[in-house]
Amino acid sequence: MKVKSKSGLRTSLLRITVLPLTLLGIIIIAYSSYHLTARVHQEVKTQLKDVARSAVYTYEREYPGDYRKGDDGNLYKGLKQVGDAEEILEGYKRMFDVDVTIFYCDERVATTIRSDSGNPIVGTKANEEVTEDVFHGRAEMFYENTNINNNRYFSYYRPLYDTQGNCTGMLFAGKEVRYVRSSVLVGVMPVLIAMFVCVAIVVFVIWAYANKLIKSMWQLGDFFVKVEGGDLTTELGPEVMKRKDELGRIGKSAVQMQSALRELIERDSLTGLYNRHYGEIWLREARKEAKESGCSYHVAIGDIDFFKKFNDSYGHDCGDMVLREVSRTLKKGVGENGYAARWGGEEFLLVLSGKKIEDVEGFVKRIAEDIKTMESVYEDRVLKVTMTFGVTDGDAQENIDDVIKKADQALYEGKETGRDKVVYKH
Repeated sequence: MKVKSKSGLRTSLLRITVLPLTLLGIIIIAYSSYHLTARVHQEVKTQLKDVARSAVYTYEREYPGDYRKGDDGNLYKGLKQVGDAEEILEGYKRMFDVDVTIFYCDERVATTIRSDSGNPIVGTKANEEVTEDVFHGRAEMFYENTNINNNRYFSYYRPLYDTQGNCTGMLFAGKEVRYVRSSVLVGVMPVLIAMFVCVAIVVFVIWAYANKLIKSMWQLGDFFVKVEGGDLTTELGPEVMKRKDELGRIGKSAVQMQSALRELIERDSLTGLYNRHYGEIWLREARKEAKESGCSYHVAIGDIDFFKKFNDSYGHDCGDMVLREVSRTLKKGVGENGYAARWGGEEFLLVLSGKKIEDVEGFVKRIAEDIKTMESVYEDRVLKVTMTFGVTDGDAQENIDDVIKKADQALYEGKETGRDKVVYKH
């Protein structure tokens, strides 16, 4: 079972959460920008139209009459020189931050737009599209990207008429495109900032949560790897076991699975005691502990007296019941002083700690007495069960097989001399 690295798990978790959130933020910003741009454009259009209407009214009131060329070569409207209207146009620019231009035909004759040298760009022409649409077509028009004096303008043009109803010129009102774009940016910026703050908060929360989650996932993965490798004694960390979510339930199920596997491998299926293989393991552990502590350990092998008669007289179900009850009594009798295992058939192994038991012979005799006095009832029949035990001491210097052999010899002696007894060999 291959377990992904912690950084890989964390990156994956961030990817599947932050990327969709970021994409959503981009969509929101794009949507907001689109609608905000449309709203700003509409507001600018309204403002330009209002300024243009007001400028035309003021211009016609202050400069009544038709256009004419004077003897001095200057352009007049009624009795006033058109160029003097720049003072009126500058007033509108100061009040509304809008550039205004008056055209005679397609030529600028008064304007607030200035060249790099600071002079009004009078005498220059309107572009062909504007001339065609507004002057010749006599239509009011909005343009979102008009190039004037190398600057881009969001502009409004309307035709001007003389007293005979002839189109004699145009009036322009406009704002530079960069102003419109900056207005959109100012409107979008709070949304952009809010999105980045939200993403940052989510990343922080996910990062903190991911560390806990990934630690639990890593421990769970490591637990599975060890169990898969045959280590059935490994423990799953509390970070997983304390969780209340699906991961916690998986962890609890994994521990139950481990316990079931351990029971299947370690335990005898009929009696629930350790099987012979694990009895040998506990013998080796006892010998190792004796070597480290300098204390001896004790081994007892017990055999149920006349066990065959239970099977022959009452059947194998009766024999199984006797084995289970004896096993239960042995396990209870040994308690925390060692281990009990089914050694084979009706034989049992007890591995006892020398640090906890001073009188091992007396200890085993009490267990034998408990078995003798236990109530075994099968089909209304009270059965008498006794056991014979062979007991011996072991130490770190002695071979385990030799210790087992001594216990077997003591057991054989007990059986040959009447059964229902405990024989102790040093």
